[in-house]
Amino acid sequence: MKRLAIFDLDGTLIDSRADLAASGNYAREAIGLPSLPLATVSGFVGDGLDKLIERLIPAADKRGAAKHIFETHYLQHCCDQTRPFAGIVETLAALQAQGWILAVATNKPGLFTEKILRGCGIFNYFNEIRSGDGARKPDPGQLLDLMGCTGAVAQYTWMIGDHHTDVRAGQAAGCRVAFCLWGMGHRDQLSVDAQVASPQELLLALAA
Repeated sequence: MKRLAIFDLDGTLIDSRADLAASGNYAREAIGLPSLPLATVSGFVGDGLDKLIERLIPAADKRGAAKHIFETHYLQHCCDQTRPFAGIVETLAALQAQGWILAVATNKPGLFTEKILRGCGIFNYFNEIRSGDGARKPDPGQLLDLMGCTGAVAQYTWMIGDHHTDVRAGQAAGCRVAFCLWGMGHRDQLSVDAQVASPQELLLALAA
């Protein structure tokens, strides 16, 4: 049977906190708001760009301008400090060598997703990529689409992520779910098939 591993992006494959915070604070400062700590901005990530802007900008009437400022800045700087987490490249290479089909399902807009995957040197590991321009997790649409186009069935598919949206999407799609403890998100006490503290542990979990 085909084995499909679907990865979230931010907080799972890549550590993007510094660049997201830099662009978020750039947008805040542009409309007269003070900067926020890295940890605060990191806690806002995981539900797509619109939600990030909503959390960053309290005044609804300023969010449109702030979003445009954020997008322009982030497109130029999204690879300044963003890197794959330690062990991710080796894990992707090992899974690929074992015959896994690899995919990305992220709520990040596609404009940034491909640029970051290429900038981090991991784009070519993935057979398919789904970004937040259409269905967004926890909606299972991305996952169902990925299973459909690759011919994988839910029984042999894993959703791998660091946020409750990943867990909910995986459950709704009928996949197995691995929750990554190294990320930025939380799983809302939802049950998962595996909880892993490192990419090396993930390899072991997927082999079980």
